[in-house]
Amino acid sequence: MSEIKNSIVTLQPGVYILRHSKDGGPGAISVSRAAIRAFDAGKIETLSTPKTQGSVLRDGADCIVMQVSEASVDLLVTAYLTQANQAEPLLKIDKVSLDAEMPQISAPVQAVAPNSPAFEISHQGLSIIGHVERTGDLLASGDQCLGEPSSNLRLEGFQIMWPDRPEGIDLGYSVALEGVGATPMVNTGQFCGTRNEAKRINEVMFVLTGPKAAQFQLKGTAYFSGGFQVPVSSGMALTGPSGLEHLTAISLSIAPSKSPKKASTNPWDESPRTQVFKAKETVTAKTRAKKIK
Repeated sequence: MSEIKNSIVTLQPGVYILRHSKDGGPGAISVSRAAIRAFDAGKIETLSTPKTQGSVLRDGADCIVMQVSEASVDLLVTAYLTQANQAEPLLKIDKVSLDAEMPQISAPVQAVAPNSPAFEISHQGLSIIGHVERTGDLLASGDQCLGEPSSNLRLEGFQIMWPDRPEGIDLGYSVALEGVGATPMVNTGQFCGTRNEAKRINEVMFVLTGPKAAQFQLKGTAYFSGGFQVPVSSGMALTGPSGLEHLTAISLSIAPSKSPKKASTNPWDESPRTQVFKAKETVTAKTRAKKIK
């Protein structure tokens, strides 16, 4: 006989990654907003892998990224058991933190597992959170490389965080998956690619967007299986030499562009200090006579 177990989780403002914990049993987990308070000022924005349809985690390949803003929110977590005596599925919650504080998550019912250590993202520059084959989620900040360039382990998906991003510019990125094709372009803070689906990324693209994009320079390297590496250039599709190699690691940085060089002046142009002398025509009696004729 099937059974349903519910629990309530309170999330403070922040960015969270919700996944199906490997420490629990099989079974679907549904996540939705709990109707506890008459007025709940907190706002929720989500990004999820396709199978979840935004709310249901069925196994380790599913993921929901949730941003809570303005105020705390209450979530109703429902665990579905096909049999009453089976092990309960557990929800794993990681908080993507911009400071050293640990997330405060209340989990009064067994259906929700304790939170795991938070990713601590640098306040400056780019940070990349990505999922590496047989390794799990990793964080790379500053000049660090996400993934291991010398290995052939797949970098299956990633999202880029830019806490101090100036107004008027953003970073867009997309990938092409083997057997699937190109994914839609997303911006900083959004996940691109897959997790635990054994799909290879054969192509990746990064694009600086916005009215101030020309004022910044994107640098980095995309590493592909077989030891190939390609320098990152805004708007360029990056692949291995055959297009079949898969992405193993990436490094990225953004900095203001160097001041454009002033156009060199033409030495032949007249300047305000230049006086131009023109020869005057000398009129003689002979030339005057010719003009009269």
